[in-house]
Amino acid sequence: MMMQLAHRAFPSCLEQEAKALDQVMGQLHQARVATHRFIEVRVGEEEMVIPYRIYDQGYEGVFAHLTETQSILYSCLLTRHHDGHVRQRHLERILSVRKPWVVPFMVQLTGEYVIQILETVEMHLPMLDPALYSRFIRDNQAYFQTMEARMISYWDCYYRRLYKHPSDYFGFRVLAKIRGFSERSESSTP
Repeated sequence: MMMQLAHRAFPSCLEQEAKALDQVMGQLHQARVATHRFIEVRVGEEEMVIPYRIYDQGYEGVFAHLTETQSILYSCLLTRHHDGHVRQRHLERILSVRKPWVVPFMVQLTGEYVIQILETVEMHLPMLDPALYSRFIRDNQAYFQTMEARMISYWDCYYRRLYKHPSDYFGFRVLAKIRGFSERSESSTP
C-alpha cells in the first residue's frame, strides 16, 4: 500500500505533508509497490525506507491535487517508478531542490542502468549542494559503496563496449564527483 510507504520514505518533519499525500493518492488511485525490496538510508538523525520500485499507471492526475511540497514528495517517489522515462522526468523536477530528504532519491538513480538518467545527473551536478551530498555519503557509506558497485556492474554488463575507459562513462564521472563532495568536506574540516 502506498500510504505507509510515503509516510516512511520521508523524515518526520514532513509527516503532515506525507500523510496528506497518502490521502490524496489513496482517493485518486492505487499504486502497486515492489514490497520485497526497499532502500533503507539515514537522513540526519532519521531512517528512511524508500520503495525500490513503484508500479503506478495513473500518477499524472495526482499533481493537480497537491501542494508544492507534496508535489516534490511525490516526484521523489516517482523516481522509483518502473518506467525509466518517468524516473528521468521526476529526477529533473527534484534536482534543484536543496533538501536533505531529496538526496537519497537522486543518489539511488546513479547506481542504475539508464544512461540518459546518468547523463541528466551529470549535466546538473553544478546545481547540487555539496554539503547535503557529503553528509549523506558520510551517514550512508555502505549504501554508497553498494550504489557504486551496482553502477560498475551495469557498466561492465551493458556499456563496457561503448565506453571502454571508465572515465568515458557517465556513471563513473557522476559518482566520482559526488564522492568528491565528501572528500572536499572532510579535508576542510579542522
